[in-house]
Amino acid sequence: MNSLFKTEFVHEPQLVFGGRKEERDPKIGLARYGPFRYDDEDSPLESIRVGIISNSKGLSLTSDILELLKNKVPTYHQQNQWLFPNYPGMDKESNFRCSIHTSKIWQSVLSDDFELNQITSEKFANPNERIAYGVNLFVEKMRELSSNDDKPNVVICTLPKIVETYCGISERTRGAKSVKATQAEIDLYEMKKNGQTFLTDWGVTLTNEEETQEKSYDFRNALKGKVMEFDFPVQILHETTCEQMLNYDKTKKHTKQDPCSFAWNLSTALYYKANGKPWRLAKLPSDTCYVGISFFRDKLHPTQDIQISMAQVFTHTGDGLVLRGTEVDVDQHTKQAYLKKDQANTLLTRAITKYIEKAKQNPARVVIHKTSDFSNEEKDGFNDAISTIGKLRKDFVTIRADHGGINFMRMGKFPPLRGTIVNMDDENFLLYTSGFTPRIRTYPGHSIPNPLKIKRQGDSSKKEIASEILGLTKLNWNTTSFSTFMPITIKFASEVGKILSELPEDSVKKDHYRFFM
Repeated sequence: MNSLFKTEFVHEPQLVFGGRKEERDPKIGLARYGPFRYDDEDSPLESIRVGIISNSKGLSLTSDILELLKNKVPTYHQQNQWLFPNYPGMDKESNFRCSIHTSKIWQSVLSDDFELNQITSEKFANPNERIAYGVNLFVEKMRELSSNDDKPNVVICTLPKIVETYCGISERTRGAKSVKATQAEIDLYEMKKNGQTFLTDWGVTLTNEEETQEKSYDFRNALKGKVMEFDFPVQILHETTCEQMLNYDKTKKHTKQDPCSFAWNLSTALYYKANGKPWRLAKLPSDTCYVGISFFRDKLHPTQDIQISMAQVFTHTGDGLVLRGTEVDVDQHTKQAYLKKDQANTLLTRAITKYIEKAKQNPARVVIHKTSDFSNEEKDGFNDAISTIGKLRKDFVTIRADHGGINFMRMGKFPPLRGTIVNMDDENFLLYTSGFTPRIRTYPGHSIPNPLKIKRQGDSSKKEIASEILGLTKLNWNTTSFSTFMPITIKFASEVGKILSELPEDSVKKDHYRFFM
């Protein structure tokens, strides 16, 4: 490693909004120009049909929250309106040019007496079974809504306090969710793994066999996964959050978010989940297939030590598509999961096929992001998959949050600029995706910003790789923050993996990210 470090700077990527107008900040862009619209769209998203599932109190609170979103909400941070601009309201009169619609036929009520109160009964003393029961309450209500001819675009599931308290949602009960497999389940798995067959394999039914209790380890992830059999995404709200936002002056000591920031984030999330496009990057190459490769632990496996591969495919528009892979090996020394050559080939081939289906063109370049180094087998498999398409440009990029304890300062009272590159050697560099951000006149963090550690192998320059990573930190539609620390190719992997870990391999799964966020 050199004792002298050369620094470079990548300018802040522009976003595109309505009317093809460009702006670097998501909130300012939406307020001034409204959401992005594709050329091939007959009309932009003009209304969002919102369904609601909760108890009577939750329905009332959620309706009030939707009224909040329709109206202007002033900022609670007058000292920096660049970082915290006023919320313009979501209706036809604002630049959103989109209204929120609700209807009784898109609402379903959970009974406090006959459904919710069962959560505290003795038969659900096991927290795992309690979570499964709570999830299934919402799933059955979703099934009712899906049976209507007139369906909502997105459904808000507002969790009553009894669900927050007893289903592992609140901090007090969050640690009570993990339930280990029984010894009998582990023994059964080992026997099947060793080729042991059973009467049930030959069609024999045991009449006295008890039904196996369905397992769910995390309420949010299990609910997101279970409702994928329906054609509309869900947005989860908490009753306590609704109360805090609607009575902020009394409850602001107990929440980190104010009504203005809440309205920005929720309205944008609903717009995206209703299949709208709030914004897109201005200069992301249209012929590049971005793929994030990651691994997740299969919670439904008896031993819970099996890791599954996963790929997320992103087009230049920012559309994210999810692919579940196969069981992978884990290095016993490093504990790092990795793909064999044929697995890498198959997974990337499927990812490129998804890209072609969505982008309606073959890629001229493939970029793969991982949080670990690429093994020789992985590189061989990925190269084979790419070569079947043609002679494409390619980049294998490792992105780590662990920067090795190296940090940099700059003169004055502010930290390094977001977009600063510090070159380490020919392959490795540091990239500040957080730091002082000129567009919002501040550094929006509370501690010294850390850089990402990047290792690149491929055809593109460090600056090109860094510019793309910086841009991909601005495509998280679950928030209207200026940017996130990690690019979506890496950041979304964690959230998607948690949901896939709750689902059997043969369950119904959507591939668009709006069903996972």
